[in-house]
Amino acid sequence: MGKILGIDIEPKNSPLSLSQTKYSIVVIDDKGNIVEKMDNCPLSRIIRLAWEQEISVIATDNIYELGSNDREIIKAISLLPDNVEVVQVTYVDGEFKDIRDVAKNYGIDIQGKPNSTKTAYLAAILALKGAGTKIKLIENKTKIVISRGRHLGPGGMSSNRYKRHIRGLLLRVFKQVKESLDKNNIDYDVIVKRTKSGIENATFIVYAPRESLFGIVKKMKGHDLNLEIRPVYKTKIEFGDKKTSNLKPLIVGIDPGLEVGISAIDLYGNPVLLTSRRSIDREDIITLLREKGSPVLLATDVNPLPDAVKKLSAALKAKVYIPEKSLSVDEKQQLLNEYCDRFSLNISDPHIRDSLGAALKAYKDLEKKLRQSDSVIRRFEIDINEDKVFKCIMDGNTIAECIEREIENKLESKTETKLSYVRNQNAVDDNVYKHYEYENSLLKHEINRLRSLTRQLFKEKAELEKRIEEIKLDYRSEVQRDRKIYELNNILEQKSKIIEKLQNENSKLNIKNEKLNMLIYDILRDKVKIINNNSPLITVKNGKLFVFDEEINDDIVLYIDSDFAIVDPSLLNDIYILNKEKEIERTINIDGIKKIIENYRNIRSKEHNFSV
Repeated sequence: MGKILGIDIEPKNSPLSLSQTKYSIVVIDDKGNIVEKMDNCPLSRIIRLAWEQEISVIATDNIYELGSNDREIIKAISLLPDNVEVVQVTYVDGEFKDIRDVAKNYGIDIQGKPNSTKTAYLAAILALKGAGTKIKLIENKTKIVISRGRHLGPGGMSSNRYKRHIRGLLLRVFKQVKESLDKNNIDYDVIVKRTKSGIENATFIVYAPRESLFGIVKKMKGHDLNLEIRPVYKTKIEFGDKKTSNLKPLIVGIDPGLEVGISAIDLYGNPVLLTSRRSIDREDIITLLREKGSPVLLATDVNPLPDAVKKLSAALKAKVYIPEKSLSVDEKQQLLNEYCDRFSLNISDPHIRDSLGAALKAYKDLEKKLRQSDSVIRRFEIDINEDKVFKCIMDGNTIAECIEREIENKLESKTETKLSYVRNQNAVDDNVYKHYEYENSLLKHEINRLRSLTRQLFKEKAELEKRIEEIKLDYRSEVQRDRKIYELNNILEQKSKIIEKLQNENSKLNIKNEKLNMLIYDILRDKVKIINNNSPLITVKNGKLFVFDEEINDDIVLYIDSDFAIVDPSLLNDIYILNKEKEIERTINIDGIKKIIENYRNIRSKEHNFSV
């Protein structure tokens, strides 16, 4: 074991503001000798010392002194070297204990309450002796990221050749990493962003700790290419003895790919999880599913079985449902239509559609057997766990075998309960009271921490309320400005309509003016004639032209006003001829003509009779 750094927060300090929090630290070697001791030390200095002095263990009596929440603690620890372990010496066998009690168990007698420097030293010594629990925030997986060394922007004549070189280099390194992992039988998933001419980047999610890759994959950092190897940190702090609850069984449909579709339903067909995640790895899928229940059956909509689903089922120790042939789009849509109508769902994501279709197909094939077992269980007046019976049936056992197995479990559990009750009655001693006393001290510490947190939150609340008022003022001014803009826009729109109307009138007047100019020119050259009301045959009334009291509407009327008109000369000639014809008609006596014709007929009649 290398050097150990003990740490304890100083009095009147709080982890709520890490930039201002001060700690006492003590560094010891593997023989327990003090190498360095420091008070009033910020967290940034502790991280620097961890790198400079090659610290292997950081020991504390309370992990939550390194941050006010899990996210802050994990962020701080992620800045430490990968090989540094964090140990909480007061967490022993799943119980929180006072550091003085832990020290006494290791033969160290402490008188009174130790100060922060002594507590830091005690934490370091106890960690050296193997006390406490390691808090391993690094997950059992590592990311290998292969990416370009720089951005491929626009370039000159050699730009395309350089891009091909970079993409070819990425592809070559990608293949080398893949061959190395396969050669050493290391489990991994890979996400690749491809283009027509090669790959843009690649990420391997390796299901092994960082140290297992030493000598297999090496870091690279250069002008053209980067290869990073990073441990993956957990999102929350969990102690090793955390008990998992008895979760309900789930049927899970998986649609693997860059965008993974995940659909989980319970053994009654109720939807539990419907989601799709981009670039999610196997461990994250497992965590997501176990938060909802216990996956007992994994289903896919294609045959043969995808490799990603096969690996996931092995990790979950769940059976796999494979359809006889790959489900068609119509089959999946029919399943989804019935299901969505039943639960009032609207599913548009194709990845959720495919994964849910797979889960529903598996459920349909099992539903009859599950409902049959449900009917049998209800006839028994015994409290039988239906989920366990269903899970047993899905493992391939008969309904009778599964019910009998559950009854046997209940018989055994009752016997164990009686025995444990007798043992517990005999085991009550002073340790119980010590445990309660220590738990009480922890609760007091937690109350103080929460009070400090409450004060901080009230302060933040006041600042936020002040900020809200400022935003409201800004909002009101913006609303007033928007209203003024709206009013001005309305005025502008009205003015635009007026302008458009005037422009149309102006255009008409220009056309009229141009026409009048041409008529004036024609009048001067005697090409047209002006008609006024002095003529007995032609009159102009109210902008209309009348000839012999009949209105004229013809192209020969070139212009007309209220009391005059300009016409083509041919109109006057036509009117003159028409007038002459009317005069001739008036001079001819129609009755006289009729009398002459009658006399003529009589004479002709007499002559005819005479000849006969």
